[in-house]
Parts: sequence; C-alpha cells; structure tokens
Amino acid sequence: MAKFFFKLQPLLNVKQQMEDNLKNELGKALRQLEKEKAILAGIKEEKCQCIAEFNEKAGKGISVKTLIDYNTYISYLSERIHFQKEKVKLANDNVDKIREELLRIVKEKEILEKLKEKKFEEFLKEQLREEQKINDEIVSYKYAGNA
Repeated sequence: MAKFFFKLQPLLNVKQQMEDNLKNELGKALRQLEKEKAILAGIKEEKCQCIAEFNEKAGKGISVKTLIDYNTYISYLSERIHFQKEKVKLANDNVDKIREELLRIVKEKEILEKLKEKKFEEFLKEQLREEQKINDEIVSYKYAGNA
C-alpha cells in the first residue's frame, strides 16, 4: 500500500511554527501591557494620595514653599501619567498587531489543514479503487482458471 504524501506539509509545518511563535509573542506582549497598566495605576494612586495629603495640610495652613513643592510634584505626576498612558497605548497597539497576525496565520494554517484532509480522502478513495481493481483481477483470473 502506498504511503500518503502531502506536498505542502513543509509549508504547513512552517505555519504551525509561526503560530507557536506568535502565541509566545502575544503572551509576552500581554504581560508587558499589564505591567504598563500597573505602572499607570501606581502613578495615579500616588497622585491621588499626594493631592489628599496636600488638601489635608492646606486645611491646617502650609508655607508657600510647601505649596510650590506640592504643586510641582503634582504637575510632575500628571506629566508621568500622560507619558505612561502613551506607553499603555503603544503596548496595546502591539498586542493588537500581534493578535491580527496570529489570526491571519491561523486562518492560513486551517486552509492548509483542510486541503490536507481533502487530499488524504482522495488518497484513500484511490487506494480503495486500486484494491477493488486488484480484487476484480484476482476474481477474473480465478474465473478464467475454472473455465
């Protein structure tokens, strides 16, 4: 019996490897996104605490220098929040890009797998026809030998 050979198997193997690599990349990108979001949340929390501390001290009366220091630090935190939001956006864009590429590769791989299944079914049908042909010949020889 002949062995099934799918001539696009090397391409299917490459697509599988690409899918595995992209899954790993996506995992890393998602971890990076969560890290950037956590940093952003930390900065926002620090700003809220600083504002609360400022309001508490302002109610009791504070010096102009302390007022300026708080204002400067709160402005600095606002700037850091702005830059961190940009980092979160970039990380999110990277996740989206990798996810789209992964979906594209998965679709291509699925098409190749369906083609492989179809070719295998054709192979099995051809094998069955060959077997039937051999069986018919055997029966013909037996019939011819008995006559």
